[in-house]
Amino acid sequence: MKQLYQSLYVQGQISEQDFSDISAKGIKTIINNRPDNEEPGQPSHEEIAAIAAKQGIDYVYLPMVNGQPLPPSIVNDFKTVLDNTNDPVLVHCRSGMRSSFIWALGQIESGQLSPDEVIDAAQNANIPLANYRTVLESVVTS
Repeated sequence: MKQLYQSLYVQGQISEQDFSDISAKGIKTIINNRPDNEEPGQPSHEEIAAIAAKQGIDYVYLPMVNGQPLPPSIVNDFKTVLDNTNDPVLVHCRSGMRSSFIWALGQIESGQLSPDEVIDAAQNANIPLANYRTVLESVVTS
């Protein structure tokens, strides 16, 4: 788990074994951007949601299929979850890239951060958002 920005953390697929670290960081919400059955052996979102519930952690399932267009409301739904908590949040997908990309779009569209700022934050978490600079710059509102 790596800090993406302020109290937002990112990582790849989570499992039951990760919940001690999740709790230690004070995570109160998990956003899962990984669709079920993306690869064999991956825990379903229902399995992880049940574990989160036992730990008193809110769980939000906002899947995005890798390589497919973004679901219409995913950026707004993601940002709404973040805007409605002051507690640490963990976002995850297979590698953390999709989750970081969705976060970045919401930050840029709302004018809270620039493309350079989201790229720098992601780079500090070893997420190469610079590869998507053109897309990120295309959503800057004027």
